[in-house]
Amino acid sequence: MKRILIIVLLIVQQYSYAQNTEEILIPVGLAALSFVAADADKKEVAKEISQFRSKEYIMNYIIGPAGENEIKFETESLASDNSAGLISVAFNCSEVNEKGLLLAFFGNNKDANGNIGTAYGFRYIPLNEAQQLLRRINKVKEKHKDYMKDENDVNNVYIEYEDIKFILYRDGGDKVRVFWNGFEVIWERTAFDRTKRRLDRWFN
Repeated sequence: MKRILIIVLLIVQQYSYAQNTEEILIPVGLAALSFVAADADKKEVAKEISQFRSKEYIMNYIIGPAGENEIKFETESLASDNSAGLISVAFNCSEVNEKGLLLAFFGNNKDANGNIGTAYGFRYIPLNEAQQLLRRINKVKEKHKDYMKDENDVNNVYIEYEDIKFILYRDGGDKVRVFWNGFEVIWERTAFDRTKRRLDRWFN
């Protein structure tokens, strides 16, 4: 079966990594991006990302080398919006004491030469922080609903979590625009609500 997903390895002089307190190596910048064919079907690519590429990322950057060990881990695709802009995956690995939410950003981005193409990249958020973030977004929506409703697509509320920025507003319904690592995507309300609900349920 011909694969529709073409991964282009970005050639850069040096790969940069950010290291958090749990010693997880997370790729940042252009080195973290993978580009896909311009004519690829978005739904098929989104399925490939959620079911296969997410596991590759988890092995390489969250679990790390296995050596002679046999490491068990679980993943569950939570939600993908109609435009496939933001894909959410739950992850758990008791053996390395890591669990949380993996966000796959999928949309336009610039390659090392400044050319715009369709790319994807992953951002991992530990479970407690992910649940707190999702609850916070809901609380901010509720707190400022009258302000945002007063002027659709005019009145905005801006919040952030580490290197991820969120703009909350209304335009025919609640909208969450998410900015991260060169991506700018819409987290649709259905996909957001499904992510929050399924994440909580999966870890109960």
